[in-house]
Amino acid sequence: MCASLIDKIPNLAGLARTSEIMNASSLLINNAAVCANDEFKGISVTSEKWLPIYEVKEKDLLNYLAYQKSNGYKILGLEQTANSKMLHEFDFPSKVILLLGKEKEGIP
Repeated sequence: MCASLIDKIPNLAGLARTSEIMNASSLLINNAAVCANDEFKGISVTSEKWLPIYEVKEKDLLNYLAYQKSNGYKILGLEQTANSKMLHEFDFPSKVILLLGKEKEGIP
């Protein structure tokens, strides 16, 4: 799960919980220091202890995604629209990175 474009602590903490529940292999965020934040810890409810969380700065994201694509990963951008497909109805590739966009601007 790639949340390097997300900057709000409550949203990142919620994503940590969701990623753990979904059995994601890891969560990528823009600033790993957020994991030490009390608000993050309160919302994530220790999921950061079980889910590997890595830092990928927004400025490095495109290179990171290109590298992972060259290693066989599919990059899927997630968004919510009137025509969106429910996640539980989607047939995911075995090697996939789910890219979440910024709250208002989406994925650049």
